Amino acid sequence: MATATEAARHAGGPTSHTLNQDGFDFEDAVRAAEKARLALTGPSGSGKTYTALSIGTGLLPDGGTLGVIDTERGSASKYAGLFTFKTMKLPSFEPQALIRALAVAADRGIDVVIIDSLTHFWSGRGGALAQVDQKTRASNSKNAFTTGWKDISPVLLDMLDAILSYPGHVICTMRVKTEWVIQENDRGKKEPTKMGTKLDQRDGIDYEFDLVGALNQSHTMTVDKSRYPTIEVGSTHDKPDFAFGHEIASWLDDGEGVALGVMDYVGLATDPTKTPQELLALLSEVEGRGLLGAAVLGLDRQATSLGGLIRLMGSAARVKDPTTGPDGLRALRMRLEQDNRLGSIVPGMDGTPTAIGDLITFTQHAHQKQAAQGNKAGQPTGTPRGEDQAGPTDEDKSGHVQRLMKQVADPKCWDSPLALSQIKGDAERHQVLDHEVQGPPPGCEWMSFRTLIDRRFTELKRAAEARNDGRDVA
Repeated sequence: MATATEAARHAGGPTSHTLNQDGFDFEDAVRAAEKARLALTGPSGSGKTYTALSIGTGLLPDGGTLGVIDTERGSASKYAGLFTFKTMKLPSFEPQALIRALAVAADRGIDVVIIDSLTHFWSGRGGALAQVDQKTRASNSKNAFTTGWKDISPVLLDMLDAILSYPGHVICTMRVKTEWVIQENDRGKKEPTKMGTKLDQRDGIDYEFDLVGALNQSHTMTVDKSRYPTIEVGSTHDKPDFAFGHEIASWLDDGEGVALGVMDYVGLATDPTKTPQELLALLSEVEGRGLLGAAVLGLDRQATSLGGLIRLMGSAARVKDPTTGPDGLRALRMRLEQDNRLGSIVPGMDGTPTAIGDLITFTQHAHQKQAAQGNKAGQPTGTPRGEDQAGPTDEDKSGHVQRLMKQVADPKCWDSPLALSQIKGDAERHQVLDHEVQGPPPGCEWMSFRTLIDRRFTELKRAAEARNDGRDVA
C-alpha cells in the first residue's frame, strides 16, 4: 500500500509545508514514544487489583518502580509477596487528594502508577458527588447544577488532567454497578451470576483512556476500547499478566524520539536564572504538548499544576527583572493576593527559596531606597530578609498564627485532611508550628499549633474508620 507521502507526490501535491507565521497550520504527523493510559473495569471480585499489578509489572522499564495509590483499605498490599511495588494509602477521597498523590508520585519517580480505584474519587467519602451535595445543601438555591457542579466540575477536569499528563504509565481500576442474573453455566445448569451493568464513575470518562478492559468473575478481560493496533477491540484475554503489559510497552516505546518529560520541565521552570521571556516560551511549549495540567510539587512541596508552577516562576522572574518598576510590582502583588498566592515559595534574589510576597516587599523597599539615594541602576541582591538573614520576628509569627487560625476555624478546612495538611505546611514554612494557640470548645485548652492539627488528623481518621465499619469495599 502506498504511503500518504507517496500518494501526495503522485497526485502532484506537496509532501511538506511551511508553517504560517502564527503557527496555525498542518504539519507532518509523527508518533512519539508515549505512556500507557489503561482502565480496568469490573464488579467486586473480578480481579481488578491483581490484574492491574500484573499488567503494571509488564509495563515497567528495567529498574523501574511500580506504585499503587490505594483507596481499597490496603487490598493491594495483600499481593506484596507476589509483586514488588510501593503503596500510598489515602484516608479520604477528594479529587484534590488524588492530584496531590500524583504530584508526589511524579516527584518520587514512580514509573507506573496504579490508581485503585478511581471510583472512590467519584462516589466515595469526600468524593465529587459528596462535595456537590455538601455545596448544594449550603447554598441558597439548593440547585446542584447552578451551585455544586459549578465548583466541582473544574476540580474533576483538573484531576483528569493530572491523570492524563502523568509522566509515567497509568492504570486506573473502576467499579461497575452490579446485579445478579440467572445464566446457564458450562455444565448446562442455571446459576446466579454477578454481572456488571454501569460504570460507577462520571459518564464518558472511559473515552479518555487508550485501552479499556472489562473483567468478569472468571478474571477474563474483554477489550471494550483499544488505540493499540496489536490489541483488538472485542478480544478476550484470560487472566492477563505481565506479558500483556510488556506487549503494550513495546509498541509505545517504538515511537520516534524522546521528548522532555514533566519533571524536566519542572527543573527548567524552577531554574532561578530563567527570564520572564524564557518562562513564557516554556509555558507555550508545555501548553502545546498538553501538559499544563500535570500534577507536580512546587518549591513549598505543595501540589500544583505544571502550568501553575511555570506561571508562578514567571511572576517571580518579573519581580527580579530590572525593567519591572514600582507600578508593575504593585499590580503583581494585587493579582497574587487575589489568587491567595502571596505565600507561595519561589527562588529569591540569590536563589534561596522565599515567599513571593516577601520577595515583592523586599524589592519594593529596595526601589524606594534607591530612589531616595538617586540611584536607579541595578537591582537588589540578597534575600528578602536582608543581609543578616534574620528569622521572623515575634510580630511576624503572631500575624501568621492569627491568619492560620482563621483558616483552621473554617469548617471546610477543619473537616478536610487535605486542607489541614496544607495549613500545617504553611505553619512550618513560617516557623509557627510550636506557637501556643487555644484549642476549640469545649475544652479550649492551650496547646501548640502542631498538636492542634495532629489531634484533628486523628479525630478525622477515627471518624472515617467508624463510618467505614461494616462497609464492603472489596
